[in-house]
Amino acid sequence: MNHRPPVDAVDRVVPADAGAVHIRPLVAADAVAYKALRDEALRTAPDAFTSDYESSVGRDASEYVARFGALESGQFFLGAFDAAGQLLGCLGCEREQRTKQRHCAVVVGMMVSPSAQRRGIGRMLVKACVQAARQVPGLTQLVLTVTASNPHVVRLYEQAGFRAWGLLPNAIVVDGVGYDKLHMVRLLSH
Repeated sequence: MNHRPPVDAVDRVVPADAGAVHIRPLVAADAVAYKALRDEALRTAPDAFTSDYESSVGRDASEYVARFGALESGQFFLGAFDAAGQLLGCLGCEREQRTKQRHCAVVVGMMVSPSAQRRGIGRMLVKACVQAARQVPGLTQLVLTVTASNPHVVRLYEQAGFRAWGLLPNAIVVDGVGYDKLHMVRLLSH
């Protein structure tokens, strides 16, 4: 009998203990773990982020605490933690501050530790982010950019209800190679 492990909506293996992952807002006490995860992501996937490792590695973890706001503010980061409390991944939501754009928030900083990838954690984070954003008064849409040459992440966002609306050619350049960024939007009414 050929037994295959369960697969999530983006063709990624989901282990039997996937339920052990807990999603919660990041708080100041998570800053050191967040910085370690961020530094690892910037180092191992430089084409996935606008920020770069060299400019970020020297920053103090305390500099990131301002990103960890209350869910109802629309300015928050969610973390995915294992049963032991280790940060496996995170995703941010940053509400626009200008009056005419307060109905929008930007989804930023999708990171999953390489050792925790292919477990559906990214999908869980996006789902939790959309659910939290729906509770923010006046927030009606989420926008993001994603490296267009990363089909797994593009598909993850599409399956979460995001749709592409534009492409910025050579949005970032890493080691002399240009990477396009796909702009996506998700209306929160759906």
